[in-house]
Amino acid sequence: MNEYFRHLLFITLLSFCASVNAQKFEEFSSMPDDSLFIHARELAFSGYIDDALTAALALHKRNPSYHDASVLLGRIYAWDGRSGLSLEYIHRVIIEDPCHYDALSAQIDALTWSENYDRALEAVESALDCHPDDELFLYNKAYAFYLLETEEEAEQILVRLLDINPENRDALELRQLIKTPDVYYYRENNYLLGGYHGEFFEEPYSRRMHIGTAGYSYYTGMGPVTGKINFGNIYFDGTGMSGYPALQYEIETYPSLPDEGYLFLNYAFSMGSVFPRHRGAFEIFRQLPGGFKASLGIRMLYWNDVFLFYTGSLAKYYSDFWFSLRPYIFTEENGLSASWYLNARKYFSTADDFAGIILGYGISPDETLADLTDRIHFRSASTGAEFSKGIGTEYLVRGSLLYKHEEIAGRFRGNWIFSIGLRYYL
Repeated sequence: MNEYFRHLLFITLLSFCASVNAQKFEEFSSMPDDSLFIHARELAFSGYIDDALTAALALHKRNPSYHDASVLLGRIYAWDGRSGLSLEYIHRVIIEDPCHYDALSAQIDALTWSENYDRALEAVESALDCHPDDELFLYNKAYAFYLLETEEEAEQILVRLLDINPENRDALELRQLIKTPDVYYYRENNYLLGGYHGEFFEEPYSRRMHIGTAGYSYYTGMGPVTGKINFGNIYFDGTGMSGYPALQYEIETYPSLPDEGYLFLNYAFSMGSVFPRHRGAFEIFRQLPGGFKASLGIRMLYWNDVFLFYTGSLAKYYSDFWFSLRPYIFTEENGLSASWYLNARKYFSTADDFAGIILGYGISPDETLADLTDRIHFRSASTGAEFSKGIGTEYLVRGSLLYKHEEIAGRFRGNWIFSIGLRYYL
């Protein structure tokens, strides 16, 4: 009996909904074409999708040549995820009027939203044949190239668009997105990596540190996860600290957060004397108004003792330049001390291509692998340069050279820090 009543209730509700829709359909059918179209559009933009669809279908049934109604139907179906129906209605308009502006725009949007980026690019080309210098279609073309991960082509289109209108907000934002000036910028690709890090000084003794790195980065929906093995040795006056390289095992990731935020997480472990026993990092990044980005975090190094550095950053992108100020706050016997590092970069065609300078005072646990039991490193000034260059779509080379001027026992020494890395994207 209960099953019977459930079926009866379901059929009753279904009949009621059908009756209401039929009533609305009849009500909409009595309205003039232009009034009905305006009403349907207002319903759609106010979020009443079902009523908007009923109104647009009523208009289309009565007047199939009312192209604006067909385009609106196409957009409503695209919003609802029914790209097949969407493109069917839009295509009918384009067959009758190949240069119909709203239909071409709706077709591009429907293909983009359904992730048919190659077809969206073809639709943009057709739209630009009809409207060669149209800002919206030029932006659509740049955005399609960006989604297809051909950022150099996207940049070329944006240059053309900004020549037409230097204040085009969408173009400026997309250009900034393409050139994301982010220390932790990543492509959505897996890659193999290799690298070398060296530190060299002569006073009060000659020391050479050589460290190699090999690893693999796997991209997840939340961001990349990278595993590395670092192997190295330290030579004092030509004599190695050990007969074989020490090993360090490292993992890091950059999980994304809502509202354009993300985390930086890192942990490394080693039993060798070249590296700290434990090394860790935690930092949270957030986008701020006005194009600023800020972060707060902590670095931990454990040698014979635990060293904690509280850090953060404030970064700003201006035109093709990126500026970042980062302090490191740590405890000493006499209280708190701080190091300061300023980075400035000039970006070129993509986020993979830049050149920059580094200025710093004090130690940066992100820049050196020195044993921090020797606190003379806290009293130092440094300057350096960095670069990054993408080679085709498969390779990325990054490197830096830093010179530190350090005080030790009332004297100063020069310490050179050199890093180079290569990625091969799979």
